[in-house]
Amino acid sequence: MADFGSALKNIQAAKEAGAGGKGGSNISGSFDPTALERGAKALKELDGSANAKLAFETIRSQEMTKQKELQAQMEKEQTARAEMSLRRSQVEGEEKRKTMAASEDQERRTAQYKTQLESELYQHKLEDQQKQNESWLQQQQQQFLRQEEIRKRNEQELEEQRRRTMVEQAKLDQDTAAIRAKAETEARTKQERENADVRIRELRASKGEDRQTQMESIQAIMGNFSSGINNLLSDKQKMYNLGAVVALSALGIYAAKNSTKVAATLIERNMGKPPLVRETSKFSLFGGSGRGPIGNAMNFFRGKNKITTEKIILQDELQTRLDWTTNSLVNAKKNGTPLRHVLLHGPPGTGKTLFARTLARNSGLDYAIMSGGDIGPLGKDAVDEVNKMFKWANSTSKGMILFIDEAEAFLRKGRGSDSANISENARNVLSAFLHHTGTETDKFAVVLATNVPQVLDRAVLDRIDESFLFPRPDQKSRIAMVKQYLEMYIQSKTDIEVEESVVSDKNIELMATKMNGMSGRQIAKTVLAFQSAVFGSGTKKLTQGLADTILEWKLATIEDDADSMEAREGEKLLKESGVKSSSY
Repeated sequence: MADFGSALKNIQAAKEAGAGGKGGSNISGSFDPTALERGAKALKELDGSANAKLAFETIRSQEMTKQKELQAQMEKEQTARAEMSLRRSQVEGEEKRKTMAASEDQERRTAQYKTQLESELYQHKLEDQQKQNESWLQQQQQQFLRQEEIRKRNEQELEEQRRRTMVEQAKLDQDTAAIRAKAETEARTKQERENADVRIRELRASKGEDRQTQMESIQAIMGNFSSGINNLLSDKQKMYNLGAVVALSALGIYAAKNSTKVAATLIERNMGKPPLVRETSKFSLFGGSGRGPIGNAMNFFRGKNKITTEKIILQDELQTRLDWTTNSLVNAKKNGTPLRHVLLHGPPGTGKTLFARTLARNSGLDYAIMSGGDIGPLGKDAVDEVNKMFKWANSTSKGMILFIDEAEAFLRKGRGSDSANISENARNVLSAFLHHTGTETDKFAVVLATNVPQVLDRAVLDRIDESFLFPRPDQKSRIAMVKQYLEMYIQSKTDIEVEESVVSDKNIELMATKMNGMSGRQIAKTVLAFQSAVFGSGTKKLTQGLADTILEWKLATIEDDADSMEAREGEKLLKESGVKSSSY
């Protein structure tokens, strides 16, 4: 065993020597074979030894042990390397996660900053756009205001030009009519003067002959009368016959007189105006309201041949529309186009009837005036009278304006579901009116006047082409009315002395201001109250104190009386027509 151990040592030394000679530090190229020799010798001794096999097994076991140790060491190193790789992977993952988190945080901050920048940029852009829009709108508004101002100025100029043209045209028409009337009057006067001498000579010759003939007849009659009286007194039978003749003659004269009246009534009914028409400018045999040949002749002897003109005071807009409507009526008739129907509505006393009269007289057409209150008393005959009136209106050649005052009296609502609110006769009259006005015509224009247009039937309103609202007069109109009525009722009276302060412009303006809410009729009645107070006081002088006292009294009474009466009348009409008061 000692030899075996020494042999192993020698072999190990040989290996080390070989290793050192081969890979050691001595690389000079010198080689020492001693160790190899000792190893070879040891191998020989080992081969000759009885324990050689055991030695190889031992060596092999050692080699295997070393290999296992090396393998274990390698596995340990691999495990360490795996752990290191795992640890490195974890570190790398952690670093990567941190890097990704930092990157995401950076991206988030970057996105937030970018979003903030974009928001600020968008906000600035919106502010700039808003400023541009405001500037553009301001420019557009200024441009619109300039254009609107130019348009209004142009419209005012055009309106003023139209008004001047209308005024000039009216003045020209008036001058032309005056010149024509003057020329016609002068021509008739001249003709009458030229014919006067001839007529006088003819009249004298005729009267002379008539006088001679009458004298001869009187002488013959007186002679025959004397002889007849003598014969009559001498014969009683002739006396009885004479009495019978006188009685029969008286009876004949009485019968002829009454027959003439009946015939005149029948002629007037067939040839004159219908009974519903109160006043007309159309030819009428007996001239219902002082017109027509017989009526004019009768009024001449009664002193009623004077033509009166009424001065109407309206607001500027109404006055302009009156001129336009008058011109349209005249031109429509000249051109053969249909005439337009008109509705006048507003509080009582605001000039509706006066407007209609002025419109009719200024238009140059015939006109007729009737009142809706005349329909009710006629009963079942009302339909026939309405038909006669429209037939009579259609017969005019000049065209006619048919003015119906208080139209709500028979043209109110009540047909259909509200049939209980209107009688059968009134419903028939309404249907007759709608029948005659349902088609456009150039024969007549209907002008309706009412205080409550809400109660008129819808079909009646559908036939209206133009509507005029007559409000209570404004300050300018009231001043003009006060001046007019003071001149008409106070200043024109020679037996009334007027204090200067009463008719001063300042006091008239003050009175007009206090009369705010009055109608034109109420203003006229107030001025008439001034006149009555002067006559009643016996002083013959209208002082400032007296005028103020009467005005305050009238204001107090009118405030409590006129408006409440109007409200009651309107409520009554609304109830009768089935309309609730809240709709008016």
